[in-house]
Amino acid sequence: MEATGSNPVYSIGFYTAGEGISPAVFLTGKFPVEYNLSGNYNVIEKNSPYGYKRKRKRKVENMEKKRRKSYLFLILSILIISIFIPYAASRMYQAVIENVQTAGDERAHVYGLNEVITVRRYETVLEAMEYQLRPENRTEDCSAMIRDYLAFAMDTMDLGEIDLYAVIDGGIYAALEWEGRENFNPENAEWYQKAMAADGDIIYTDVYEDVRLKRDVVTLAMKIRGTDDVVAVDIYPAHEAEMKGEQDAPEGTNYYICDSVGTLLSYSLTELNYEELQERFDGVFREIIENVQGKSDSRIIGVDGLERGAYYYRLDSGWYAVVTIPYEALWEPYAEAWKIFIGVITVFVLTVILFAVTDFRTSRKAAVYNEIIGVLGNSYYALYQIDLRADRYYMMKGSDYVRVKIPRKGNYSELLAVMREVIREDDYGEFCRVFSSEGMEKLVKRRVRDFGGDFKRKFNGEYRWVHVQMLYDESLQKGTVVLAFRDVNEAKEQDLSRLELLKNSLEAADNMAKSKNIFFSQMSHDMRTPLNGIIGLTDLAENNVDDPSEIRDTLGKIRRLGKQLLELINDILDMSRIEAGKLELRSESFDLKKNLEDLVSLYRSQIEAEGKRLIVKFEFEDTEVVGDWGKLQQILNNILSNAFKFTGRDGVIELDVGEIRDTNSQFRKYCFRIRDNGAGMSREFLDKLFVPFEREVQFGAAKVAGTGLGMPIVRELVQKMDGTIAVESALGEGSLFEITIPFRVSGGKTGGSSEIHEERGPAGESGEGETQILAGKRILVAEDNTINMEIMTEMLGSFGAETASAWDGRQAVELYEAQEPGYFDLILLDMQMPVMDGCEAAVAIRRARRPDSRRIPIIAVTANAFAEDIALTKKAGMNAHISKPIDFRILKDTMEKLILERQDRAEE
Repeated sequence: MEATGSNPVYSIGFYTAGEGISPAVFLTGKFPVEYNLSGNYNVIEKNSPYGYKRKRKRKVENMEKKRRKSYLFLILSILIISIFIPYAASRMYQAVIENVQTAGDERAHVYGLNEVITVRRYETVLEAMEYQLRPENRTEDCSAMIRDYLAFAMDTMDLGEIDLYAVIDGGIYAALEWEGRENFNPENAEWYQKAMAADGDIIYTDVYEDVRLKRDVVTLAMKIRGTDDVVAVDIYPAHEAEMKGEQDAPEGTNYYICDSVGTLLSYSLTELNYEELQERFDGVFREIIENVQGKSDSRIIGVDGLERGAYYYRLDSGWYAVVTIPYEALWEPYAEAWKIFIGVITVFVLTVILFAVTDFRTSRKAAVYNEIIGVLGNSYYALYQIDLRADRYYMMKGSDYVRVKIPRKGNYSELLAVMREVIREDDYGEFCRVFSSEGMEKLVKRRVRDFGGDFKRKFNGEYRWVHVQMLYDESLQKGTVVLAFRDVNEAKEQDLSRLELLKNSLEAADNMAKSKNIFFSQMSHDMRTPLNGIIGLTDLAENNVDDPSEIRDTLGKIRRLGKQLLELINDILDMSRIEAGKLELRSESFDLKKNLEDLVSLYRSQIEAEGKRLIVKFEFEDTEVVGDWGKLQQILNNILSNAFKFTGRDGVIELDVGEIRDTNSQFRKYCFRIRDNGAGMSREFLDKLFVPFEREVQFGAAKVAGTGLGMPIVRELVQKMDGTIAVESALGEGSLFEITIPFRVSGGKTGGSSEIHEERGPAGESGEGETQILAGKRILVAEDNTINMEIMTEMLGSFGAETASAWDGRQAVELYEAQEPGYFDLILLDMQMPVMDGCEAAVAIRRARRPDSRRIPIIAVTANAFAEDIALTKKAGMNAHISKPIDFRILKDTMEKLILERQDRAEE
């Protein structure tokens, strides 16, 4: 390199001697200076072999200072370690004690929370019964209300042995018959007095003996709002061994649940009977409450005489969840801790020594090249001397990444291999071709002194533009070049951004025009195709009115085309809502397990008709969650319907629902895996799966109708719900969809894992039996459209039912009230009607002062299947909803289910 003006002239010379690298000579502006590998330098004067007299000046003093510092560092490190070891051992013991205490407290807390979940079910029963027994809600037969609700609760909740009763106007009303209740004054009972004092809050009693049954009992009670009445639940402790501990608990762990005075309700110890265990536990309980509270070392003598750590959690009910763990088991994980500790200290000492020695040796070599790096370091981030004949490199200055990967010198192929990891793949081939030893040797022979180019290199995970230069001069050792790398990203990006901006502007305008044309063309085609088929098939039906089989076949095709057109319209509406940003999520509590079971049941008729199998598996604990069930239902319905659509006869579809737990968060991630062994998808189509109007066209999939909008809608819904979706598929092997969506846990029910297998039933097996369920049933139908009313009346008549017609909501209410209670077995209400809509009519019927007003099943018939519309029907008191166009198989199944449920409740 040369500088003009008064600046000194610099030149660099490198040459090789055998396998090593010789000293480098720098011509400064005043004296030539020679650096060698020993860390010394020589100032070259005149009359030397170079025309100057050499005068050697060493840097021994600097090196000695570095060595003394290294030795001092080593001695201080050993001294610090000798002081640190006893202190660390003491701290380690204290940390173990604190960890053991924390782990025990957390285990007791978790055990207590499990019991809270159990007790919450009884509180739910009590609160629900209190609501029903309020003056505005209760019926004349309070005992029947209590008995019906207790039967419902026992069927739907995992409850133990309980009794449900209420004190109303001084009298006892109970689900079970009380002997001698006329002689029992409830106002003298402890639970009654506490409930009245609590004024609406739930109270718990300690364990006491039931005067009627001579059994231990715990009573939960609360005052009925607006009255001096009380509703209560009796819980009968089984006094049996019950294991509620975790599977990973230390061996010998004992669990207890007791009331506020230490009376045992449940426990895990099986070696002693209840009386002996209670007698020993009394002393343990006193010691836990009096001595253990607030200690960091909660050590007691357990009921089995062993030294144990004792931990407890006090429930809001006043009960205690107690966990005792053998101290020997608590300390077992730390038995090897001391050996590991000594090993770590030893490794640390050796590392310190090795570091000091290595630093001493490398510091001597590093001084030789500091001056070279200082001259060129401001312009280039990496410099490599390449010996083209020996095909070797020497790292004068390397990037952080390269210095870690390879040594300072080695084969040039090793340097190229490391560069392959950071150079963009598209650039690496051209880089190797040009900057190979052979390529650079050709440039040297042509006396090309300055050759370079730009490429992209990765820095900390980001690609940046880099300029590489091959520097060659005759003053260098023959066959030697220098590769210099410089970051030019800012300048390069500015140039490229100008070109990219112009290119993107043109492409955006072109793509916008193409997208609109494609959308309208595809939508026009997909809507005209089924419409054309419907019109054509209608003409064919008119020409074959005398051929019933031909008419039946034609009507079936019209039905399928109508469903295809409906699916397209629904998908386009959903896409328009998404693109307009009007997709909103609801936040409401629902039972995930129950809703999934209801969802699966909708496919039962399709399974039977098409001879397929649906396998359902639930593996999650928290079932009561808060979220948008409507959106989740839409996602699962879309994927499940595709699975049935693209799976042939005797095919298998699997729905697997699992849970990813996080005890530190109120949210749980639920994983929905849907697998089928159907037609599958090609690799090419997988890349376009979520693109609107894209459909698989290979093999059997091409014969299945579809809009190509379902999966884009699914992806948008999943992303809106902060979830993820992954797809695996291969042609002829089926598909696997895995969707993960977070929901907030609201507490409540806990579900286990279960499997549901639904096999294809024999053809015609269920037809006759199903018709008999609706035979003779009176159904009130409210519909303002004459054609829809005619269709509904005819179809219900084909099921054997009798119908009464109302043309608006008010007529429906008047017809219902005009008949005696129990006359109608079921009511169908259209959602949008003049005078009074379906929701208003449902509210009016539920508020009617009739014994059947709260029991008669009401089904909403709606053309709006959005989640907010369905929520309105539930709020109005309707039992179910059916979407238009009506699938009469689903309507029939729904009506039969509701009628059978009503019959079962009546028989009880």
